[in-house]
Amino acid sequence: MGIIIINSYSHGVAAAPPLAGQLDPSTFQRGADMSAPATGSLVTFTTPFGALRADVIPSGGTGNYTFSWSITKIFENSDTGNRFSVNATGATNTSTFQPTIDGARPSLANNLFDAEFEAECVIADGVNIVTVSNIPLTVIAFAF
Repeated sequence: MGIIIINSYSHGVAAAPPLAGQLDPSTFQRGADMSAPATGSLVTFTTPFGALRADVIPSGGTGNYTFSWSITKIFENSDTGNRFSVNATGATNTSTFQPTIDGARPSLANNLFDAEFEAECVIADGVNIVTVSNIPLTVIAFAF
């Protein structure tokens, strides 16, 4: 019977866990409600800074994390299909993402415009890259 040597060079030092990332549910602000009374005219708005917020929590890897955020509109319910757009992304190189969205509220009471966006964060540690994706962000604009 032969001799089997396992981890002969590790000298008892455990390898670092692989790079990972996840959305922080404790700070997640998924939706901005821009609903207000109908005024008889289309009302444009920009969501307040911080009304939409996503934070990612990196772990493992080398510990030298960098972040890169992006956002895409995936659905819009409005009379023109073009009432919502990204106003500003804010800082995209941190673990926190707080975009602002331009939108419009319908002019007639009991009408709703809304839009769905999806954010994504690429986390890198100088060795590996992981992506936290499909982060839903919603803007609702109901005229009442």
